Amino acid sequence: MKPNIIITVLLLLGMATIRFGRDAISANNQAAVKTSLTNSSPLLITKEHAEYTDPEYYYNHANLFVPLNQIKRNIEQEKGIFWLKKELGPADSLSTSNYILSFDNLTYVDLALINGTGEIEFRKKSGLFRKRKELATGDGRNYFVLNLEAKKLYTILLRVKHSKGYTPIYNFHLQTELDYLIKTQGINLVHAFMEGAIIVLLLYIAFAWLVSRYRPYIWIFFFLLFIGFYSYALQNQFIDLFFPTKPQLAWSLVSVFRNLAGISFLLLTIDFLNLKKISRLYYKLTLYIITVVVFVAIFNFLNNYYSGNYKQSNRINILLGTIYVLYFSNLFISLWKKIDKMQRFLFYSGIFLVLGITILLYCGLVLQEQSIQYVSLLTQFFVLCITMVLLIGIRLRLRKSEIDHHKSTESVVQERTVELKKANDVLYEQQILLLQKNRYIETLIDEVNHRVKNNLQLLYSLGSLYKIGDSHGVQYNQAIQSMQDRIHAMMLVNQLLVYNQNNQLKLKTLVIETVDYLRQMHDPDKTVCVNVDIEKDWLISTNTSVPLALIITELLTNSYKYAFPKGSKNAPAINLSIVKKKFATTMRFEDNGVGATETVLSTSFGIGLVKDLTRQIKGSVTIHQQQGFQYIFEFKNMI
Repeated sequence: MKPNIIITVLLLLGMATIRFGRDAISANNQAAVKTSLTNSSPLLITKEHAEYTDPEYYYNHANLFVPLNQIKRNIEQEKGIFWLKKELGPADSLSTSNYILSFDNLTYVDLALINGTGEIEFRKKSGLFRKRKELATGDGRNYFVLNLEAKKLYTILLRVKHSKGYTPIYNFHLQTELDYLIKTQGINLVHAFMEGAIIVLLLYIAFAWLVSRYRPYIWIFFFLLFIGFYSYALQNQFIDLFFPTKPQLAWSLVSVFRNLAGISFLLLTIDFLNLKKISRLYYKLTLYIITVVVFVAIFNFLNNYYSGNYKQSNRINILLGTIYVLYFSNLFISLWKKIDKMQRFLFYSGIFLVLGITILLYCGLVLQEQSIQYVSLLTQFFVLCITMVLLIGIRLRLRKSEIDHHKSTESVVQERTVELKKANDVLYEQQILLLQKNRYIETLIDEVNHRVKNNLQLLYSLGSLYKIGDSHGVQYNQAIQSMQDRIHAMMLVNQLLVYNQNNQLKLKTLVIETVDYLRQMHDPDKTVCVNVDIEKDWLISTNTSVPLALIITELLTNSYKYAFPKGSKNAPAINLSIVKKKFATTMRFEDNGVGATETVLSTSFGIGLVKDLTRQIKGSVTIHQQQGFQYIFEFKNMI
């Protein structure tokens, strides 16, 4: 809700309240003058004798009564029981109708209506402290419904016991039901208007707190809630709704609600002004006042409920109200320059608070118990003004906090953007350096690969030249051929790595190309059937690929050289399979050749090389040679 809307609503609320309140009070005063029981004939009074409590006794002893204006107000009236007498006749111009006999603030009132022949037509009970079940149907706590006939003589006897500690005021009024409704509807309309506004504000504050989680909303909510209960508890509807059997308890809670509202406003002052930070003195003083208010609330409740001395509690409340006025007046003057524009709205609301407390103090001192009929309306009006001003201040403060937060966020974003730009520039420079280094490294790797390839090719070519140029025998050429086979295996691995541009190469491709080369070198006529079974083309690292290629080269070379001599009966065959298991890789190599003896196994250079290469790549090998050679390799983490 925008501040200008709130101000408009506040002005309309004030105008409507003043208008309705003025009309209601004016109508109430006019009705009070016209309908008072003392209007046509004097109201008579006498003190009750302890041994006589029956209305017939006082009806028959008219000499006991004196006019009400002749009795002096003293301490006895605050504690004693009195009988009032009023005669109604043709001079009162009564018509046959239902009449309302109303009064204010009296705690216990018993009524006896006696006709002209001296017979009691009915007896009723009423009063603020009466239990609801003791009231007759249609009667209220502050009025009786009487069915009177025109031109008939009646005598009204009222037994009054007032237990609030105040001197009772016998302001009885007799009027028709219609006139009574006209009299009360204006005040009831103002009450309904105020209570509706309080409920709407409570809902708004609760919703605002749920959205913003701003703690001062909580204190305003409780301040408005307790003031709402306070003003509502001053009306009879509160007693009938919540405490129909314990009305005195309901009246004792009135002071508790007022003091709880005061504590809420003091906590709001601490929180909204941040008193702990700007003024330790006033912070401690506020805590002391809260402590005093708590003790006052407890004392007043116990005093009102158990002793019924509301007059004494009222004096304490007047003293506490004076403390409130002095405290907030000094607080506003002392801290005005230390707070910001938004916090000053608390001071603006404090003006309404001080003004309201001052008016209520005046009513309590001058009107005393009679002020109850005005306190509820005054409290509701001032609390609505206070709440609206506070909501304006909080809304502006939250708006300012949002703007400051956006500004700080923008500045942080800008600073972060600058930092990120600097970081991006640094990263860009580092990226350029890394690219340059990568190019340099690639160049070096290419050079190394080129030199390795040339050197291996040179060694391979030298072996070929030695085989052609020298004639040292078959074994000499076989040794050179074995060396060439091994060199070719390393050349193949190097070639595949350069082609893949990676530190891994494909296992199946490596095996097949190795097998094809050795077949071309040792079995160009393809007399030996070579079967290769590899399920997938798995990737293996360079640390594994060179030893594995050399192992396969040695195994195939040995098989071609020694496994199938001329004149062998079986169809020559070599089987090579690689299977990947869960935790290892198994490679099986077998031929159906002639095999070899244990002596050959222990002295063979090729088989020793195979075992060494197997250990190098963390594997194990098992060799069987009964019917050809069978090698079973187990490698861990090869694939």
